Amino acid sequence: MLTRQQIKAHYRTPGIRDTIMRVSTDGGSYRAGNWDFANWYKYPNGKKLKLCLANRVDYTNMIMKCRTLYWTLNYFDPEIFKLDYTNIRSDESPTISRLHTVGYTFGIDIDREHGKDIHDPDVKKAVEDIAQYFSDRLREYLPNSVYCLYSGGGIYIMVHHKVFSPYYKRFLSNPDPDLSWEKMLCVLVDAFDYLIEDMRDEFFKLHPEHIGKVKPDQLNNSQRVFKTIFSIHKSLDYAVIPLDPENIHIDFEKATVPLKPEVIEAGKKWYTKYDDGGDFLNKMLKPFLEKAYNKKEASYKYKSDFKASSIPIDDIEKWPPCMRNLYNLPACGEGATRALSAFASFLGQIGIEENQARAMFDELADRWGARKENIFDNYFRKMKVPTCRRLISDDNRGFPKGVSIKRLGVCKPDMRCLDSPSPYYYVDKKAKLKWSTTPHKRTVDKTKKLGASKGSEEEAASVLKGEGF
Repeated sequence: MLTRQQIKAHYRTPGIRDTIMRVSTDGGSYRAGNWDFANWYKYPNGKKLKLCLANRVDYTNMIMKCRTLYWTLNYFDPEIFKLDYTNIRSDESPTISRLHTVGYTFGIDIDREHGKDIHDPDVKKAVEDIAQYFSDRLREYLPNSVYCLYSGGGIYIMVHHKVFSPYYKRFLSNPDPDLSWEKMLCVLVDAFDYLIEDMRDEFFKLHPEHIGKVKPDQLNNSQRVFKTIFSIHKSLDYAVIPLDPENIHIDFEKATVPLKPEVIEAGKKWYTKYDDGGDFLNKMLKPFLEKAYNKKEASYKYKSDFKASSIPIDDIEKWPPCMRNLYNLPACGEGATRALSAFASFLGQIGIEENQARAMFDELADRWGARKENIFDNYFRKMKVPTCRRLISDDNRGFPKGVSIKRLGVCKPDMRCLDSPSPYYYVDKKAKLKWSTTPHKRTVDKTKKLGASKGSEEEAASVLKGEGF
């Protein structure tokens, strides 16, 4: 295992430091930094400010403490780094991130399946093969814009953010509230995930022998993070190094720290070229943009009564027994999808910061060996955690109609459970007090309100076609 001094020496190497800072900068916009997936902020003069990887002081302070260095796929305008997050609620942070995003690198995180070892030749080949398939598909439209990295446990595929300049130009300052940048950025990143899903399904049709060995995550969102180029892996003594998009091959020796000079030298040309993305947007990505737009339109048709705690309740000892026991459950088996959905909903309602919540969700899903595609993104801060009555019902139908976790044996009621209608009200005393003094009406079935209008597909097409991007 690398020593603290070896890690600091690695990040201080001029070629490594210069490449990380170069790719964190685009004119006057910058990537935010995170160290060890634990800390986004610095605290000068009592303020709570985002860390900027293009800032030499921030970079130096991070590498003095961290093993693994992360950056956002977002490029932010400089104003976000002046915001004091001290009084910004965790549920407000994603909106702020979207509003200050001026560029976004399309990222695909290809990883081995849970329980598999990247050093297993069959697993390694599966990771390389799917990465090559994705790279080849994307380079049909973007021959100079696809960049690949060995991530330590898998492969990152990244599409240069400048490819999407026509999209930014059209929507970044659009005065039409129905085409606001916050909304249309969500459409863009959702379209990325739909494209990943489509390519994944096509790959497994061609290569069924790789099913169960490799997975591409669909996790582009308001502030997605990847390990930086040349970052050290969190548990392996490998660094994130460039791979050839035309001939993807993982070389463990090349990735071993300390890195050889020729590997560091390769970083100077990494992420330097890009194509005009018009054809990619209007041809390859267009059907997925339309699908994402239709979905977003449906979600805007009604006002949600979603409630969340203003202060994160991250002390697990204060959680209700069902969620505390669920989080500590060693294995799940049948019903994992509904349990994970309830857990993601609970984390969203109790105000846990998105990246911390995602890490907790991934930890649980990986421990169970459960599928997790889209569950977190569909439920975190979007759906209320089910009521206790539903969670302990005898309804064992499959997800999504059934939400019962009774079979798992995690519900061990205490005295506070007796007058708490759901896990959310157990932990948020102010919300429960308000609930207890408010007359309750029968819940209206929102699915009836969400029925897409007959013209929804035509409406999306009219927005996303015409003059193109």
